[in-house]
This record gives sequence, C-alpha cells and structure tokens, in this order.
Amino acid sequence: MTVGLGNLLNIGNNAIRSNQVGINVTGNNIANVNTVGYTRQSVRFQESTPFNYNPGQIGTGAYAQEVYRNFDRYLENNFLNQNGFANMWNEEAVIMGTVENVFNEANRDGIHNQLTSFFNSWTDLSTHPDSKPTREDLISKTKNLTLLYQNAMQSITETKKEMNEYIKQGVNNVNELIDQLAEVNEEIGKTYNPPMNNCNELLDRRDTLVRELSTLVDLRVQDRGPRDFSIYLQEGMPLLENQVKYHLSNQGPFYENDTKNFKGELHFEGTSGFEYTMEFVNSTDFRVSIDGGKTWVTDDSGKDTFTVPPVGEKLKVGELTISFTADNLKKGDIPKFDTGDKFYIVPKDSIFWHEPTRDPINVSKNLDMESIGGKLGAYIDVRDKNIGKYQSQLDALAESIIWEVNKIHSQGAGLEGFNHIVGTTKIEDYNLPLGNDTQSYAFHDRITDGNINMHFYKKGTKEPLLSGPLNFNKNPNGPQENFDPKKHSLNDVKDAINRSFKDKNGKQLITATIEGGMLQLTAADDVEFKMGSDTAGLWAALGINTFFAGSNANDISINPHLIDHPEHINSNAIDGQTEGNKGDGFIAQTIGQLREKNIKINTVWETKEGSLLSYYGGIVGSVGADTRNAKFNANYYNTLAKEAETQSQSTAGVNLDEEMTQLIKFQHSYTAAAKLISTADQMFDTLLSLKQ
Repeated sequence: MTVGLGNLLNIGNNAIRSNQVGINVTGNNIANVNTVGYTRQSVRFQESTPFNYNPGQIGTGAYAQEVYRNFDRYLENNFLNQNGFANMWNEEAVIMGTVENVFNEANRDGIHNQLTSFFNSWTDLSTHPDSKPTREDLISKTKNLTLLYQNAMQSITETKKEMNEYIKQGVNNVNELIDQLAEVNEEIGKTYNPPMNNCNELLDRRDTLVRELSTLVDLRVQDRGPRDFSIYLQEGMPLLENQVKYHLSNQGPFYENDTKNFKGELHFEGTSGFEYTMEFVNSTDFRVSIDGGKTWVTDDSGKDTFTVPPVGEKLKVGELTISFTADNLKKGDIPKFDTGDKFYIVPKDSIFWHEPTRDPINVSKNLDMESIGGKLGAYIDVRDKNIGKYQSQLDALAESIIWEVNKIHSQGAGLEGFNHIVGTTKIEDYNLPLGNDTQSYAFHDRITDGNINMHFYKKGTKEPLLSGPLNFNKNPNGPQENFDPKKHSLNDVKDAINRSFKDKNGKQLITATIEGGMLQLTAADDVEFKMGSDTAGLWAALGINTFFAGSNANDISINPHLIDHPEHINSNAIDGQTEGNKGDGFIAQTIGQLREKNIKINTVWETKEGSLLSYYGGIVGSVGADTRNAKFNANYYNTLAKEAETQSQSTAGVNLDEEMTQLIKFQHSYTAAAKLISTADQMFDTLLSLKQ
C-alpha cells in the first residue's frame, strides 16, 4: 500500500512538471506571436512505464517527452516555390513601371509628338522655303526631338547599368545566405539530439534563411531530416548539401571556342541581351543565330552569311563587332576554319554556378534553361529581354531617321551654296572600299552603286559654271564610270572629285582632301558649289551636306554646322541644268513625307516595314504590354504566395485564441495534479495515524 501511495505522489509530481512544461511552451508561443520566422511549438506527452501488479498493470503517469515544431515541409516548399515567382514579378513590375515612365506619351510631350512636330516643320519649310524663321523653328524642333531621344536612351541605359549592379549585389547576398545556412547546418549537426534537444530555434533560423534565399532565386529544398538537408536551384545545381556549399559568381562578357583546328582568339566589342552562336558553313564564311540556331541573323540586304575579316580588321555582326587574331597569322591574313566550327558569344554579365571539380555553369542563359527566378531572375529578364530589346529598337529607329533624312537632304540645296564643307563621318581605312563589310563606320552597308552629281556657280553672281557627275574612271578619255561601294574607297572618291570638275580652261573648280579620316571639299576662290542627285547615298554616308550628325540613339543630333548656318538647311532640289529650283521646296516636302512612308527598319532579330511614327508607337506599345504583363503576373503570384503562406501558417503560425485555450487546459491540469498530491499526502497522514 505504501508503494501505491508513493506511485501516486510520483504521478502527481510528473504531472505538475509536464504541465509546467506545457505552460512554458504555450507562454513562449504567445510571446513570439509577432516574431518573424517563429514556428509554433507543442509538447508531446508520453505515458510512463506501468507496474505489473495484481489485479493488473498500474499506470505511473505521464511525462513531457519532447518539445516539437508544428511544421509541414510540403506546405513550406509550396510557399517557397510561389514566393520565388512573386518576388520575381514584383521586382519586374516595379522596374518596368520606371521604364514605362520614360516612354509615357499620355501625360507629356514625348518623342512621338516631337517626331510629328519635326516632320510638320519640314512640311512648313516646303511651303516657305525662303523663310529663315521657319528654318530656326525646324532647328528648335530638331533639338527637342534629339534631346528627348538621347534622354530616353540614357534613362534605359542607366536602368540597365543598375540591373548589373543589382545582379552583383544579389549574387553576393545569395552566397552570404548559403554561408550562413552551412553554419546553421553545422550547429544542428552538433546539437541535434531528439527528443532531448530538437534544435527548434536553429531549425526556425534555417527556414527563415531559406525563405530569404527564395526571394532571390527559385530553389528546391530536399529535407530528409535535420542532418540531411539540401538546397538546389530549380535547374538542379546544388547550393547546399548539408554543410557542403556551392557559390554563384557574376562574370563579364565572354565567349566559348568550339573549333577543331583554329589556334587563335576571337575578339568582340559591344553588348547585347542576346547570346550569339557563330557557325561556319565553310572555311571563311559563317552565319549567326541569337536563338540557338533556329533562325539566322541577316544584314540589311537580307544576306545571312558573313565572311571572316582578315587579321587586323573588324566586322559588324548584329550588335557586335568581331575580329580575329592568331600567333601564326599576320595582319591581312584570313583565318581558316572547319565546316561546323562554332563560337558561342555571351556579350553581357552572366551568373555562374561553381563546383570545384568542374567548369562553372552559366545559370542565367536565355536559351534552353528556365529563368533563375526570384529577384535575380527579374533583373536578368528586364536587362536582357526588355531593355535590350528597347535599346535595339531605339537604335534601329534612330538609324533609320538619320539615314532617310540625310539621304534626301544631302541631295538638296539651301539658300546659299558652299565654299567649304567637311564630312561628319570618320573613315578609318581610306584605301578599303567604302562598302566593304569590314568598314567600321555607320551606314557602310546602305550605300549602293549609283550616279553622284555636283553643281558649280560663280561666286557672287550665281552664274552656273558646270554641272555633272563624279567620274570614277581613272582614264580621262574613257567612258563615265559610276560609284561602286564594293570597289571604290574614300581615296577613290577624293580622286574622282579632283579630276571630274574643271572649267573649259582646265581650272579645277573644287579640291577634295582627307583630314582625320573625314572628306573635305573646298571650292576655288571665286566658286561655290551645291550637291545634286546621289542615287548611291554616298554623301549621306560620308556626312556631306547632311542634316543629322551621329548614327544611333545615343548620339543623334543636328549637324552642328546648320545651327550656325540655317541657310544651308536644304529645301530645294537642283535640276539637270544646274538651276536651283528656287521656291520649289521639293527636298523639304520629301522629308516631310517620311512621316507616312513605308520604311524597312532592321534589328538583330527582325525586319519590320512601316512608317517611322508607327514603329516608335510599336516600341511604346511593347513597353506598355511588358509592364502590364509584369503587373498581372505580380498580382497573380502574390495571390498564390499569400494563399500558400496562409496554408503554411495554419500549421506553423501562432493563434492566440488556441494558445489561451491551451493555457487554460494546462492550468487546470496543473491544478488537478496539485490536488492529486494533496490527496496522496492526506492518505499518508491517515495511514500514519493508524499506528497511534
């Protein structure tokens, strides 16, 4: 009987201790109701081993076996997956909102309106070709247009630079989190001793770090227990395997050589959101793809093959300029390749995954791999797929505006003739044909075979002296030879001008020279000249008598000469009799009509035909569509992430109502256990009193 009363006291004592643990755990839950990353804890009670006794087993009470977390890995993984997408689209929506503001045409006078005003000014000039105020107005409208254009390009370029910085910071943050997770895993491995120590705080800290990591990249968690915990990128590369960690790095532009016998180096200049695949179709010709070989890049003529440039020369391919060097080749030699040889060019910063025993793997590729996800995925997608596209389109549009306007303007005449003119285009190689693929100046691929005319007048009286074409036949007694871009160099142009225009007395009316790579034309003392028809586009390519300077969205500007000399803004054409058709406004009218003219505009991935205004409208529409898509997906995945969080918190979150119920339950149990001990004590007293 004494043993029975002792057991009763032990049962009461254990019950008090167990319920005290329950009250402590409940109190801890209540205290951490607002603690980020805290997982609700519970006590698991275990029945003590009973005594074998007659008439049967007698229980010995219960004890608090362990304190465990209310955590569901399946629900947590579901949240991690949705959290990566939500953060990616949230970040992309914010960034695209700032980019969209650059192209906002609704609330301010934007590029579209200024482009319309620009062409309207040319139409005004066509009806008032002798008006200096109209010319001044055209200059003002052009300055506004080019300033808006440059600002737009600068803004999205700055955004692109910011994306590169964010990518670097994001990679550093990923690596820091992986280091911290490896340390936590090490601590868990040392201290985890269930049921005495379940490392609940360490497990909470680890899950909090994993959640933070999921905001940066899409990841997959493999949890086989506290000591067997791994994290992988969605593509399968591990970031953490227990305590073994793998880091990411940010590396600049690079290329991969997949050639059989070429012993040299490929060099490239320029940046792009696309990755270029160069594939050789024979020993000297190759084609280029930006979609892994599904389609092939073409030049303005539609040709999809390019010829290897000699050593020391450069070739423009899409948005890049490439060249080759080799130890066994000297300048001018042409490198040779095997059919099927390839180069893979990545002209941008990329994210690499590192493993000690193998080469780094690019995990930010555009093709064949899903986005890395998270905020890092947003930065890469906006930089490459969005901003890279807008930059290419703005450049293509600016190039078309410059070329189309200059080609017309360069064939016209203003209010005064020229005594001296300097081209705005610098030619690096004077002896290389101007249309050669390895020429580095803009528009070299737009000039064609053609006839080029000039007109000369007596200075002061404006008396016509001579009118005629440039003759590229070096034989003075030979037939007229027109310009051929695949044959004639800048030196040939200079020589043709110097021998083509002499008066009846043999006096040279104009002298052409080359200074700093730019063509200069100087008339004789008592002579002035004007440009005539140019079916080759030579004057426009060399920057002679042009309206615009520059070649792309970054440097588009009005020809500086015209700002000081608006009388040289061309409005009129010159007929075949050297007479300036004064007042006809034909040149200005033709430029004004460019607003509606169908023009082919090329980017590295497509060729579109339409008006300049409609093309810009397409850019604005594309920005708007990309922004709406980002906002839609942000809302969609935010909803999914919130639902996943709600499901996860239904298990792991602290509910104060439930905790108060638990607190009352443990309190009553504690009170009952105390009553049990009091009752046992009274029974002892009764038993002892019997001896007396």
